[in-house]
Amino acid sequence: MRKEENTEKENLCSKLQVHFIENTEAEKLEENTASTDQISTDSSVKPEECSKRMNENNSENDAQEAANESKRKHRHENITSQNAEAVEETFYKVTGEAEPERKSHPIRNVILGLLVLILVAGAAISYPIGKEYFQEKSVAGKDIEVTIKKGSTSKDVGAILKKKGVVRYKTAFLLKLYFSDYKGKLRYGTFDLNDGMSLSKVIKELATQNGQKENKFTIPEGYTIEMTADKLEKEGIMTAQEFLTAVTKAADTSRYKNILPDKTKVFYQLQGYIYPDTYYLSKNITGDQLVAKILEEFDKKFDTTRQQKAAQLGMSVEEVLIRASLLQKETELPEEYPIIAGVIQNRLDKKMKLQFDSTAVYAITKGQYGIARVMYKDLEVDSPYNTYKYKGLPVGPICSPSLEAIDGVLNPQKNDYLYFQMNTVKNDGSNIFTKTYEEHKAASATTEQ
Repeated sequence: MRKEENTEKENLCSKLQVHFIENTEAEKLEENTASTDQISTDSSVKPEECSKRMNENNSENDAQEAANESKRKHRHENITSQNAEAVEETFYKVTGEAEPERKSHPIRNVILGLLVLILVAGAAISYPIGKEYFQEKSVAGKDIEVTIKKGSTSKDVGAILKKKGVVRYKTAFLLKLYFSDYKGKLRYGTFDLNDGMSLSKVIKELATQNGQKENKFTIPEGYTIEMTADKLEKEGIMTAQEFLTAVTKAADTSRYKNILPDKTKVFYQLQGYIYPDTYYLSKNITGDQLVAKILEEFDKKFDTTRQQKAAQLGMSVEEVLIRASLLQKETELPEEYPIIAGVIQNRLDKKMKLQFDSTAVYAITKGQYGIARVMYKDLEVDSPYNTYKYKGLPVGPICSPSLEAIDGVLNPQKNDYLYFQMNTVKNDGSNIFTKTYEEHKAASATTEQ
């Protein structure tokens, strides 16, 4: 059965090539005929006049040929996106997703063959798609890093490659993939491709190369920009200073630049936006490229739905990140995020100082944390981050919050709690929540060792 299916695919591929060649030759014949018709065949013309007329015709032919070439080029490049998308959509319905091929079935093969045959005829009409499909020689081009996420379909991959500029037409890529030996074998990960690669080369790279880059870098939840910079240097990816410089520079062009805090009042304006996740990095990635990659991931996570939710709560993205960073540092249990989000709102509504130890520690250590025990003198540090010293939220985020912490802010629990403290009896990272100061003092006595 596998042999029959392969034969069917080869026959379809051959028909596609024939259609493409006939299409091309028909255009050339049409242009040659147009040029020949302009040469007079009148036998009464004298030799010297004929020679003169031939010279004139040659000049006219050159001009005509240039015009034809321009017309042909314009005609070839004037394919509408609607037509390309229609062909692609039909092909996608036929070929399905980039998953391992299922067991061959006779009836399915017949239906598949008919659909693909119809598609082949339609695709052959589009010269640009056919031209890219049959181009087998790679040329010099620009290097482009492409990341394919786990679970991506063949259509997803084609869309990513087109967006990155590696291929011109998704349809050409899908056709090439379907008729290749790599159908259902594409891998996920980060790949170094080139916009001069042929489709065959691109597909082979995606199917045979290891997309899991040598430099696998993770930013833990709750890390700060300063801690991330040190981790990058320790792992030999880049110097801490290169990353810090890139972060500072990126703030000036960030889409959030109008809501970022005053650079003279914070350590780093993009604190909180350096999204904690695992990134696969090319060997020679620069600080600017890494920061751009991280901010792109942040934009994907803080999507339109979350931005709309924030707006409904009357919060900017910056304010959400400030609150989320507090949740991240004040509890080890994600299930407590909405509860503490409610406490923060309750204290702000009553004009009470938040009095979170984490804000003072961030100010004292300049983003490095690492203090085992907070002393009373530490809580007196004069910093706009210190919520013991100043009312309201700190001047900016105090770490990179997780998506769960962000969602905790966007979905706060309505409660009457005004106080909470770590439960040192259970010692499981949980907190004890209380409504009054008296209850808070009683809980403190209970948890003292």
